This record gives sequence, structure tokens and C-alpha cells, in this order.
Amino acid sequence: MKRGSLTASLCAAVFAVIAAGVPAQAQSMDDAWQSVLRRWVGNGWKPFHEGGYNFTADGNQGRRWGAGLRAGEAVTFGAVCSNCDGVQLILRDGRGNILATANAQRPSSSLSHTPRESSNGSIQLIPVGCRQPACPVRYTSFVRR
Repeated sequence: MKRGSLTASLCAAVFAVIAAGVPAQAQSMDDAWQSVLRRWVGNGWKPFHEGGYNFTADGNQGRRWGAGLRAGEAVTFGAVCSNCDGVQLILRDGRGNILATANAQRPSSSLSHTPRESSNGSIQLIPVGCRQPACPVRYTSFVRR
């Protein structure tokens, strides 16, 4: 076999191995996500975005997203990460005060809270035990039907 042909064959084999691993990771996240949806929807909650929001975050600070909070209305946040030990969730009010936290759980983490005041709060999602420089995370919020 010629050297160029051997190199091309090796590259193709390496690409095939890498490509074969990607769907497994995506499938793992999809399975965990479907489990989150079944759990909360089955218990009378409605997802804000059924497909979830996908983002990549490092394990130090994670990412923070806006969360409109209404006094007396329960809200739940669910998050999954297939490449880490779980996602820590921190819910803050409009002034930045911590209202509730949830420790990371595998394969999915969730946090429920009923705020006393309406505010433009935020939810911070921090991947824990990430096995990559940055981890893909999927999350959404749920409200009572």
C-alpha cells in the first residue's frame, strides 16, 4: 500500500471511530432529557421549552440565564449534562440574592422554588465533574399546569 493511501485509510478509520462516539453522547443526553420531561410533565408540570436550551459551559462559573419569577408561582428548573457528574443550580432574585440551590445529581439535576416576590431573577447552571474543558448542558424551566 502506498504511503498516501495508508495515511488516508488511517485518517478515515480515526474519523469513523470519533464519529461513532458522537451519536452515543447525543443519545445519552437525549435519553436523560426524555427522563426529565417524563418526570415533571407526568407530575403536572408544563415545560417552558420542551426541547430544552442547549449551551456549553465550563465547570467553574457555568452560565447564568434570566428567569422571570412570579410571586406565589412555583417554578422548577431541570438540567442534564452527559459529560459530567451533574449540574449545580443556583436561583437568584433580581437583586442577586440566592433564593434556592440544588446540588449536582447524575444524570439530571432539578430545583423547585416558589418565590415570595416577583422579580427578574436568574438561574445559574454549573457543570460539576466535567470530563472536558467545557460541557454541553441542556435545561428548561417548568411551571404548574
